[in-house]
Amino acid sequence: MCKVLLLSHGNLARELLATSQMIYGEVDGIDCISLLSGTDLAHYEEEILSKVQQSPEGILVLVDIFGGTPFITASRIYNQNQGKIDMAVVTGMNLPMVLEAMDSLQNMSVSELKESVIKCGAEGIIDLDERV
Repeated sequence: MCKVLLLSHGNLARELLATSQMIYGEVDGIDCISLLSGTDLAHYEEEILSKVQQSPEGILVLVDIFGGTPFITASRIYNQNQGKIDMAVVTGMNLPMVLEAMDSLQNMSVSELKESVIKCGAEGIIDLDERV
């Protein structure tokens, strides 16, 4: 079973996980790491690397925003571990993406889960004016 790691500035990742668990229930294989003000960046990177290395069947990393410190850190780890660990990094994390990850991580490979999560994230953005 692949794993899922949520990364964000502030407590967004933690709260998305908590909200998802409230809706879906507890799921093994999903975790989060928050980048808080004053966090030592070397320690932050070590935490992420540790989670990645504890995922021999692969890991999907969902990140809040492209170009931010969580994304840059995940990208660096991704580049350093290409060919060693099945890993994917996706930005723009939202609640539909996390719920889809929780529902599907036991049944999909990292690449399948990545595609499914991206699709659900985009489909979760709805303009009410266009639906009425």
